[in-house]
Amino acid sequence: MDVKGASRTIALGALALALVAAAVVLILRGGSEPAPSTTAADEPRPKATSGAQPTRAASRRDAPDRVLVLPDRGSPIVWVRRGHRVTLHRAPGGPPIETLREETEFGSRTILSVFETRGEWAGVPNPNTGNGTLGWVRLDRRHLKAGYTLREIVVDLSERRAQLLIEGDVVRTFTVSIGSPGTTTPTGRFAVTDTFRGGLNRAYGCCAVALTAEQPNLPSGWLGGSRIAIHGTAGPLGEAISSGCVRAADRDVSALVDEVPPGAPVVVRQ
Repeated sequence: MDVKGASRTIALGALALALVAAAVVLILRGGSEPAPSTTAADEPRPKATSGAQPTRAASRRDAPDRVLVLPDRGSPIVWVRRGHRVTLHRAPGGPPIETLREETEFGSRTILSVFETRGEWAGVPNPNTGNGTLGWVRLDRRHLKAGYTLREIVVDLSERRAQLLIEGDVVRTFTVSIGSPGTTTPTGRFAVTDTFRGGLNRAYGCCAVALTAEQPNLPSGWLGGSRIAIHGTAGPLGEAISSGCVRAADRDVSALVDEVPPGAPVVVRQ
């Protein structure tokens, strides 16, 4: 696909090369780390338009001291505290897969969408476990903070259309191009990992929204990694012509970068 860099050496292919000189847009920027005795207030500090809201950490009366309480509205998200690391597991208490730092490989805050919970464990989509398979992190408030987002992206492949929803209401609808036969865009529930604006290869338009989704059917000779993204284009829309990424007009992808924070859920359906 056009922007598919799970590989740490080539990440996002040509996009990653362009990003060396590009400024990475962080939708949720972190402030100073609160003292341990305070609640999870404003770290990272979301933009007013991002739809991400903080939630209070667990108290002695609410839950065991170390268990992070998730919000009961919107789509829950968790992020790694500054200076901390979190282990991603294959199952609750299972073998470790990856160590997550406070920032992604592209410099965004590591913000995870929570799709499932099992006791003190959260199931999160990620680019390490494959499409449709969750990784698991322990809800330990010493290392994580929690909040929620009201934003969601829905991509309908048969209609070749994408929508931005806020609190369940459609606020933007736009036409997209999708993966061609043999390199179709994967379907399922994913999440935003990073957003980028400016300084990109011309093929990717103004900006891009990287997802946890991966392309399992890489074209022969492809060296750009496997990550899927929604990115801008000056080319045709409404067609099945990409290697898996979702292409949209620059103005529409720019709106997503403005509105959608890392951790926001993304649904791709047939």
